Amino acid sequence: MSDGVESTSQPRSNDAPLVIDLDGTMLYSDTLVEGIAAGLFQKPFATLAGCVGAVFSVPKFKAWVFRNVEVDYDAIPANDRLVTWLEGEKAKGREIHLVSAAYQGVVDKLADRFGIFDSAHGSSDNHNLKGRNKRKFIVENFGPSAVYAGDSRPDRHVWKDLGGAVYAGTSKAMARRLEKDGQLRAEFTRPPAGPKSWLKAFRIHQWSKNVLLFAPLILSHAYTDMTALVSTVLAFFILGVVASGTYLINDLSDLSSDRRHRTKKNRPLPAGTLPVAAALIVAPLMVIGGLAAAWFVKPMFAAALGAYVAVTLSYSLAFKRVALLDVFILASLYTLRIIMGTIAAGVVHSLWLLTFAMFFFLSLSLAKRHVEVAAAREAPGQRIKGRGYFPEDWPLTLALGISTGAGSILILVLYLVDSAWQAGIYQSPAYLGGIPAVIAFWTSRIWLLAHRGELHDDPVAFATKDKLSIVMGAALVALMAAAVML
Repeated sequence: MSDGVESTSQPRSNDAPLVIDLDGTMLYSDTLVEGIAAGLFQKPFATLAGCVGAVFSVPKFKAWVFRNVEVDYDAIPANDRLVTWLEGEKAKGREIHLVSAAYQGVVDKLADRFGIFDSAHGSSDNHNLKGRNKRKFIVENFGPSAVYAGDSRPDRHVWKDLGGAVYAGTSKAMARRLEKDGQLRAEFTRPPAGPKSWLKAFRIHQWSKNVLLFAPLILSHAYTDMTALVSTVLAFFILGVVASGTYLINDLSDLSSDRRHRTKKNRPLPAGTLPVAAALIVAPLMVIGGLAAAWFVKPMFAAALGAYVAVTLSYSLAFKRVALLDVFILASLYTLRIIMGTIAAGVVHSLWLLTFAMFFFLSLSLAKRHVEVAAAREAPGQRIKGRGYFPEDWPLTLALGISTGAGSILILVLYLVDSAWQAGIYQSPAYLGGIPAVIAFWTSRIWLLAHRGELHDDPVAFATKDKLSIVMGAALVALMAAAVML
């Protein structure tokens, strides 16, 4: 049976009322889970206590979430194909009713959003309208001939002996079983969350930033030490897992705004491709599991990684809306990667390297922010949504960004003159002189693109995809190799 087409092999039941489920059927998410996710960021301790209390009374917990947590119900992605089909049935004069286990207040809000239901019914403070309770309600109010639209295994108790079923879940096997039982009237299946969705949500491409962990290993020439090399490789993957967990947490905190964003709405979590409930479980497991694994690499590495998590989450939840502090935090996160690499490799910290990194990555962070600020110049006087900047701030981000970039090059030159050339570990240290020139050119190009509004990605992520950046990266490697071996 093709998606969204009524079955012709079974009685059409055109006159039977349609009864529609909400969570997972009409919507690509669960409203209670959405409330829990929002509550964990708005009122974390009360929400956690409520989750524990839900063991004793689910209906009361649903009522508490509705009354105490702000949820953007209008932004939750809907099953558009099902909605379109229902609008067609409504136009034919068919009765359509919304019956959900969600709290009555939530059901009322969603019924108003779609505007196609003849009635809307949900759980009360003391009664959970789910499973057999829902089936009993449907039979008593709409008759046993009613056709019910659901999406999950608990809905099997509702479909039993009703007039028909509309399936809007992710299991093809469930749809085929309903068809075999002679109940299936229409099908709106969608693919379950697969590896591609998870990998996209994990932002694996962002792991490229973690290559910075290898900088201390390479610059200290400790890459022939197998213990140091293995520890750094393990640290790279552990940091990647933890960072992906923090990306998930960030997406959970920004669900509402991302769903209303032009491009971010297509990310797996905002789009409903990835279940919010799964992300709520996977994200903390990745972070906690990564921190535990880091402890076995080196306790100090685990401590540094814990600091990275704390700074990342503080940025995501609060400080990314504070002008200038946001870019300083981003620069510190890059510098923390170098610190973690130093600890993992067991080499001596270089104040020169850390100082250069802080200035250099502060410049790149300002470049990314400058693009956003400059793009908003057509709306002067209005704070940029989700940021602490005004459009009039573009001269400041431009000046600070270029000056910190120039400062980082100066620091690099001073390091080469004061330490690297005198260290005696390079066969031909003169080749090192080309490194500041290459980095200065690349940084200048980044700022040229940013000022033109042509830098549409994080500068570090941009470097991994830009051909000229890759060529200049190869030139840096060649210069380093020449200094060591020639």
